[in-house]
Formats: sequence, C-alpha cells, structure tokens
Amino acid sequence: MEYAQSTLDNGIEILKSHAEDTRHLIQELVEQPKPQQEVFQTVVNTALAAQERNVKFAQSMLQNGTQVLKAHAESTRDLVQTLAEQSRKQQDAFQTLARESFNTYRDFMTAPFSYYQQTLETAESAAW
Repeated sequence: MEYAQSTLDNGIEILKSHAEDTRHLIQELVEQPKPQQEVFQTVVNTALAAQERNVKFAQSMLQNGTQVLKAHAESTRDLVQTLAEQSRKQQDAFQTLARESFNTYRDFMTAPFSYYQQTLETAESAAW
C-alpha cells in the first residue's frame, strides 16, 4: 500500500512539475518574443528537464518496488519457517497423544487378564 501511495504521489508531483514548466514556457514565449534559436533552445531545455524527472521517477519506482519485493520475500520466508515449526510441534503432539491413547487402551484390555493372573497366583500360593 505504501508503495502504491508513494508511486502515486511521485507521479502527481512529476505531472505538476511538467505542467508548471509547460505553463512557464508558454508564458515566456508569449510575453518575450525571442529569436527562433533561443525559442528552440528553451523548448529543448524544458524537454530535457522533463525527461530527467521522468527517469528519476522510473528509478524511484524500481527501487521502491525492489524494496517491497525484498520485504515480501523476507516475510514469506519467516512465515514458512513459522508454519514448518508449528507443523512439527503438532506432529509431535499427535504422536504423543496416539502413543498414550494406545497405552491406555492396551492397559484397559489387559486389566481383566492381570486380575485373573493375580487370582491364579494367589490360589497357587495358598495351595503351597
């Protein structure tokens, strides 16, 4: 959003500058008649100044765009790293839950057999 706002603001400033230079050039040509050579030189100078502003504007757009892309790449890398870490934590938690659930189920299923085994051992002891 900042990039778009900056680009728009810079573009508006460039257009204002072009309009001001054009207005100034026209005013100068109308108010002060000059030889054709000087008029041509003034027009060329104004056009060159406009071209320089356009080049600076394009450069600033590219630099700002590059900075935005770098920031996005860095944010994306951090996000992917965080997601991978969270995924690993969830996987570890699921494995622990599954293991504990299995152990509880196994203990539940073998409890009656343990009871009968203890009863049998007690009976054997009493018989001896």
